[in-house]
Amino acid sequence: MKKALFLYWHGLGDVIMLSPLLRYLHNNGYTTDLLCRESVRSSKLLDDCPYVDNLIIVENPWRSPLGFSKQVNENVAKLKQLAPTYDWAGGALHTGRFLDKVRRNFDENGLNCNDLNLEVFIPAHIDEEVTQYVTEKYPNGFIFNHTKVEYHKNHDWDSSQWISQNLPKLPIVDTGYDGNHYRRWEDIRYTFALVKHASHRVISSSVFVHVCDALRLPIDVANYGTPDRKVWPHDQELVLRIREAGKWIK
Repeated sequence: MKKALFLYWHGLGDVIMLSPLLRYLHNNGYTTDLLCRESVRSSKLLDDCPYVDNLIIVENPWRSPLGFSKQVNENVAKLKQLAPTYDWAGGALHTGRFLDKVRRNFDENGLNCNDLNLEVFIPAHIDEEVTQYVTEKYPNGFIFNHTKVEYHKNHDWDSSQWISQNLPKLPIVDTGYDGNHYRRWEDIRYTFALVKHASHRVISSSVFVHVCDALRLPIDVANYGTPDRKVWPHDQELVLRIREAGKWIK
């Protein structure tokens, strides 16, 4: 199999939005080494992804002590340094104005693909463990809530009142920052499996919006603190209500 190298320093949700491109490369005979931030490795997000061979860590430009621009230049320099040892190399900088991150990944690299379906990779043993956990702890169902976003405070929303007034009286599994299930498992794929079992899902813009998109799960509310339609779920039929900048727009 041929080897590809791809630079993608973006967050976990964005990496899920990269899955169509990784699959495209795989279907064209490549396995990919991904230049990515440390959280992609520590979360185990891609541990069972058949399209990725190795993760090569680069700094997150938004949190680099060098500053954003200098870190971007260093990351791009690393891509250029390693590229000659690969059969194909590319990356997505996501600069300028655009409306769709998934399509942008292809466009920036001169690639074209109509299969834009997202994927997440949850091994069977994790699915089985979480199924047992939910069966024992929440036999009558639960509400999955993730509206306090640790690194993107602009999307924070206290959804407790809305949930109380609009959803059944079920236990709330809060995976948001400081919630009762915040980082319950180091391996984020456990939380991906958890969201599958929820009776209702109330989610701010985060990795879990894209998990639901990939798994074809309905979302009761998708909350965006600021307008950012390039990261809306592709299938709008999955989203019952959208809240943007404090206003209901769907």
